[in-house]
Amino acid sequence: MEEHLKIKNKLEPVVSEITDWPIYKLSQDKDSFLKEIVDRTSSSLLETYDDANTLHSELKSVLYQEKNRLTKEPWKSDSPEERIFWSEVKRKILLTDKIEDDKKKFKEDKKILISILDYYSNEIVAHFDPKKYRVARKVLPFLFSRLMNASPGKKLKFLFNSKKTIYDKFNITGPIDHIRNLSKKGTVIIVPTHFSNIDSPTIGLVIDIIGLPAMTYGAGINLFTIGILSRWLNDLGAYKLDRRRKNKTYLELLKNYSTVAITRGAHSLFFPGGTRSRSGQIEKKLKLGLLGTALEAQRENLLNFQEDTAKKIYIVPVVLNYHFVIEASSLINQHLAIEGKEQYLPGKEDYSTSYKLIKLIFKVLTANPGMTISFASPMDVVGNEVDFEGNSINNINQNVNIKDYFTVNGVMTEDKQRDNVYTSMLGEKIVEKFLSANTVLSSHLIAFVAFELIQKEFKNLDIYQLLRIPVDEIEIDAEIFKVEVNNIKEKIMDLYAEGKLRIHDRLKGENEVIIKHGLKNLGVYHPQLPLLEKANGDLITEDLKVLYFYHNRLSGYGLAEHFK
Repeated sequence: MEEHLKIKNKLEPVVSEITDWPIYKLSQDKDSFLKEIVDRTSSSLLETYDDANTLHSELKSVLYQEKNRLTKEPWKSDSPEERIFWSEVKRKILLTDKIEDDKKKFKEDKKILISILDYYSNEIVAHFDPKKYRVARKVLPFLFSRLMNASPGKKLKFLFNSKKTIYDKFNITGPIDHIRNLSKKGTVIIVPTHFSNIDSPTIGLVIDIIGLPAMTYGAGINLFTIGILSRWLNDLGAYKLDRRRKNKTYLELLKNYSTVAITRGAHSLFFPGGTRSRSGQIEKKLKLGLLGTALEAQRENLLNFQEDTAKKIYIVPVVLNYHFVIEASSLINQHLAIEGKEQYLPGKEDYSTSYKLIKLIFKVLTANPGMTISFASPMDVVGNEVDFEGNSINNINQNVNIKDYFTVNGVMTEDKQRDNVYTSMLGEKIVEKFLSANTVLSSHLIAFVAFELIQKEFKNLDIYQLLRIPVDEIEIDAEIFKVEVNNIKEKIMDLYAEGKLRIHDRLKGENEVIIKHGLKNLGVYHPQLPLLEKANGDLITEDLKVLYFYHNRLSGYGLAEHFK
């Protein structure tokens, strides 16, 4: 039976001494760690580019893409030393152009490849400073709790208001003792949903609250230009990702960075959706690259260690639930522009300074009545459930040995096609877990019902035509709305009873109270409210696209077909 945890105080750390944490040991052994990554990457690349011409062509391609990145897509995070480095690479490539002997050319190009890998790995590598971590674990709960006690627009006196703690505001659900126990037996990989820029500090804080060791995680390199944030990210285990870089050499190095970190026992965190959900919907399509590194690390652990000492890797999906997402308007505009090919450019978000990012966090926390963080039950790397002791259990409730998935005729084998299938299976299981661990909030319910009623009223229009209707032409009858809220709530309760989703305690209350709470909290910080009540009780919207964004949170459950 799943444990429902409501934390009143922070849990004791699973591993009390920070110097015993895998992430700390990884940081202390940085030189060996980076050498292993570079050696692995060069070996795998040289298997592909195994002659002078193909390797030389790849190096030219990397150089061309890097020059384009620095000239056509420059970011503040780009170091001035980069141009110097790539100019030197260009000089060396021009020299090897003139070498006619293929063996000598290949040898010199191999040196260039190693220099590029060394450069990438030193740019990417994470650091971990226990002193900074100790400070962060004290400061973050204080700031979160004080901000969440504040009211929008009030002065900084909220910093001294201690009505409620962070533990009163965070509703954490799921098999927490199970996950804590697995972290002592193997390596845990947390894979959360991603809706907001506040997700990273939220999940980082929650991981500490439930007593897990700090995790290594990837952060966009653009964030490392944001003053104080850059310094903290750099010392709290974040490795740098530059999503502009698409060349095979860089991507291969990133994968090996993750694989080696996991094989060395570092608990890890990554958002499998790759980026924030633009539509507001629970992610359905996941980026499988980093998930594949978990599978590869598991195979290597089994290959390199005796079966009783080989660390097992556990995947833990997590769903982050907010009443509103401050970036909703920008995100849904981007989604519509991509999916509908509409002829407009969405507004550009700018969190390029510490002040702007802190302002975003301030807005979210002061306006938000609370957050629900829903941990799903853990799985192994092919998507099997695991019991409290970490044993894998297949879909017919039989214990299985994870090693069998990598063995042919009693021999461990490397099979990329097979492993790609396993990774796809794992991705599908994570999506299922996202849906079943999603906690329905009052705001989710009323947004879903309201938008579906609007769609029903304008049923001859497609979604893009519908979203262009002037909002003053839209009004929802209060009585019809109440009937459908009750109707859809009953269907949600059925799904809850079947274990297909979770509900917040407020959904167990009276419908009038649910509606009132949902209206109070839905999109409260948006300039134009997605849903509000008129004096006569009927409902209107000031921003139909944002209402659509929040409606989408309950897509994927088949609820629309149950409207009367």
